[in-house]
Amino acid sequence: MSINSDLLQTRLCEYLGCKYPIIQTAMGWVSTPQLVISSSNAGAFGFLAGAVMTLAEIDRAINEIKANTDSPFGLNFHFFHPEAKGIIKLLIKKGIKAVSYGRSPNKEFIKILKDAGVLCIPTVGAVNHAVKAEDLGADIVVIQGSEGGGHTGRVPTEELLSQVLNAVNIPVVAAGGFRDGKGLVLAL
Repeated sequence: MSINSDLLQTRLCEYLGCKYPIIQTAMGWVSTPQLVISSSNAGAFGFLAGAVMTLAEIDRAINEIKANTDSPFGLNFHFFHPEAKGIIKLLIKKGIKAVSYGRSPNKEFIKILKDAGVLCIPTVGAVNHAVKAEDLGADIVVIQGSEGGGHTGRVPTEELLSQVLNAVNIPVVAAGGFRDGKGLVLAL
């Protein structure tokens, strides 16, 4: 059975340039170039887990991904990374579509990225963090409730999604903890 991708076209697809409104998140030591390539080639938007890599490793990984997919992809890293300035220069030079981040957003770095056309997509686990992310210039915010496997708060995803949708004016993506198709449909 094939999926009619036109039925799944959303604003997220338009923003990210992907076929399906699915983001393959950056999980440290798991979101390798191979996973990003596979996800991107399948129509999702892949994120490389740069938070656990050096600048040189990120450069090699980006080159590997670009050699194996024409699809856009993103890079996840922390703005407090010791090589953050070099990483930002590199991802702008390489034409990376988006960055994802969690802790310690940096207004100066976000401005540099946005001025270069890079989408800024933080992951948050609380409404006040989503509002702060928007104030700092985020283009899209990913919310991850207590069921998610990442750095989250105590609010369940469905409840957090409703709260954040009422609090911000940027696109909101729900992440983590979906155990069946019904949950995914609610998130879409």
